[in-house]
Amino acid sequence: MTAAQPCRVFVVEDEFLVALQIEDDLIAAGYLVVGPFTSLSTSIAASRAETFDVATLDLNLRGELVYPLVDELLERQVPVLLLTGYAGSDLPERFRCLPRLTKPFDGSELISKIRTMVPAV
Repeated sequence: MTAAQPCRVFVVEDEFLVALQIEDDLIAAGYLVVGPFTSLSTSIAASRAETFDVATLDLNLRGELVYPLVDELLERQVPVLLLTGYAGSDLPERFRCLPRLTKPFDGSELISKIRTMVPAV
């Protein structure tokens, strides 16, 4: 990522209105949005095919937990922001240290968190 290439944010969110708001907030802040993706299978496939700098992941996609995707992204050293209604203590221990926003959150919280993770934008 350079000044000529804005940060690309991979978005996984199954709630249409939430995904739309995340996308709008990111675009307004100067980010490029990859997604949003709404299921685990499409998210995993897209994560392997797309290029991005950071990922925002809703942990529960209509009852399907995205833990396999989180593990894969962490193995690839992609910064991951978890978006969830779960308390930190409800997460697997290996994910408790990851940045997290508790739903509901507002756009300024999202942008602030991403800027701490990928400060180049």
